[in-house]
Amino acid sequence: MYKVELYIDGQRADLFEDEAIEMNLTTQNISDISKVFGDYSNGFTLPASPGNNAIFKHYYNVDVQGGFQAAQRVDAFIEVNSNVFKQGVLELEEVQLKKGEPYAYSVSFYSKTTSLKDLIGEDQLNDLDLSAQNHDYTDTNLEAGINGYVTGTDSSIIYPLISPVRNWFYDSTSSDGNPDNIWYHNGHSEHGVFYYDLKPAIKIKKIIDAIETKYGITFNSDFFDSADFGKLFMWCHRRAGYMFKDQPNGMNPQVINFTSSATGDYNLSTQKYTVTAAQEADLRVRYVMNSLDSYKIQIYINDLLFSERSHSGNVSNVTIDLGQREIGDTIQFRFSPPNDWDASSVSINTVTFYLEYDDEGSWQEADTVGRLAAQSITSEVVVADQLPEQKVTEFLASLIKMWNLVVVPTSPTEYDIEPLDAWYSEGTTHEISQYVDTEESTIKKPSLYRRISFSYNETEAILGETYRLQNDIGYGDLRADFTFDADEFDIEVGFDNMLFERLDDLNNGLTTINVGKSITREIEPYIGKPFVFYIAGQIRGTSPFAYIDMSDNENSKTDFHLVSNVNETTADAVTQTINFGTEVDPYLLQGFSQSLYQNYWKDYITDLYDASRRLFIYKAQLPLGLMLKLKNNDKLTILERNYIINNVKLNLTTGEASLELLNDV
Repeated sequence: MYKVELYIDGQRADLFEDEAIEMNLTTQNISDISKVFGDYSNGFTLPASPGNNAIFKHYYNVDVQGGFQAAQRVDAFIEVNSNVFKQGVLELEEVQLKKGEPYAYSVSFYSKTTSLKDLIGEDQLNDLDLSAQNHDYTDTNLEAGINGYVTGTDSSIIYPLISPVRNWFYDSTSSDGNPDNIWYHNGHSEHGVFYYDLKPAIKIKKIIDAIETKYGITFNSDFFDSADFGKLFMWCHRRAGYMFKDQPNGMNPQVINFTSSATGDYNLSTQKYTVTAAQEADLRVRYVMNSLDSYKIQIYINDLLFSERSHSGNVSNVTIDLGQREIGDTIQFRFSPPNDWDASSVSINTVTFYLEYDDEGSWQEADTVGRLAAQSITSEVVVADQLPEQKVTEFLASLIKMWNLVVVPTSPTEYDIEPLDAWYSEGTTHEISQYVDTEESTIKKPSLYRRISFSYNETEAILGETYRLQNDIGYGDLRADFTFDADEFDIEVGFDNMLFERLDDLNNGLTTINVGKSITREIEPYIGKPFVFYIAGQIRGTSPFAYIDMSDNENSKTDFHLVSNVNETTADAVTQTINFGTEVDPYLLQGFSQSLYQNYWKDYITDLYDASRRLFIYKAQLPLGLMLKLKNNDKLTILERNYIINNVKLNLTTGEASLELLNDV
């Protein structure tokens, strides 16, 4: 018999003397191989002792203020004979009462992998701090990003040739001046790749780094640090259409920096006015604005947008009622470009705002603030604001599914992440025949699937949707059907897989230009799920395309980043694609079998369907030393046959174990 102790949030919990705590050491269970690996316990109960009542803050009593938060898992660890067995989190399921008094708490214990999702919660990608990648919205940066990297962004920001609005084509016929024709036609700035067409893309490794920083965790991963993973980028495509042009909220409003205050009540440091007792009434604001441009004025109350007005040129005595305000409310004034802004200069000149309050029917001045010098919009690309709408957990889960990764907690803040095959190769082999009842066992066939499918989001982007309608499967997806009746196994990735296009010169054959199009078959802007792709390398092209800059100048360009589903610019060098199946690459014009399935999933799936694969069930009595060091990727040898762990149900008190093992094929 072993002595088992449970610690909850650093406090030792009381256990029932006869309560068995069983731990399930679970690898990707054969009934659901898409699960992230982890350990969990069968539910067990704890006595409602004074000590446990204190730990759970008398959860049974709804009148206790600031009680235990059962919706959140708490840190916990299990010791066996004073040796730490597992670190993880504990979840309170219910409280059992007898005769109106608390009797027992039902709880479950999970490995630290489970708590990673709890730690991140519902946070979105745009909640991450990516400020180091922010950059000025200038021709210099945009042009640098077309065939290189934006200066000051640690080689992490590019501007790929992906159109968010227009259906680009290439026609070197001199008479074709269609705006969508990107052929360089000297002296014709009415067509080409316009600067406002382009959106940035960020290296996915930088998103991983930002996740580690925000949540105080470390991903130990040779895979994340590999050269191929470093070529993966995500397109900063938060809104359908252009990044700034024609976007009502494309550029964040900028605080008006007032330089004078008549009464001094307006705080020129915070650029906010705080309502005092004297103005705890109806408030209004009047303003006079001088400008040669179009612009919007926003009023924020308590940092939330209260009112917005659009103007063009000078305005005088614009009045906005602020309603009944309370003591402590803050008021701030901001301005931003007009809805159709395309990054040309926007500035305001002489500005005066009058804050007034209603004093028994008569409007009295609370403060007058103003500035004499012009203030211009700072044209900055805030990368986090442009990231697609996606939860951080969905982003990580999609990467895990694509590459069949294993997430293994090694400490409360560290996680090893690596592909399945690499993880298995690091395991240890244990000879356990002497601990196993080999006289009685069960052999089962594995639970197989009638359909196995790997798929990206069902895109509506023009080329991808056309491909799916013609082939009854998405570009890069993979599907296999079997004849027996069983469940389906689906790996669904929360990204879009873009089918890129090597443009054909309508006048002169194939070009050297590769583009993407985030538009529908109806030539409408498309948003979908986040687009991820490889930056395979830089192409030194021979087909000139036109770049129309912010000054309406036409520039001839031939070099660009090859945004692609493959990891290299030449066919012989390709070692990996982000397609699950074999697909013809539209730029290199040949098929590649070095797919996600081939390189990261095939061994596991083929082993599952191997004619010699069986599921073995044994009973065993494990010694403490083996219990403490046994890991999910270890192999177990029984009577000269090697097995991999599917599930081990282990009684921590007695060492009795039920083994579900797969023969190593």
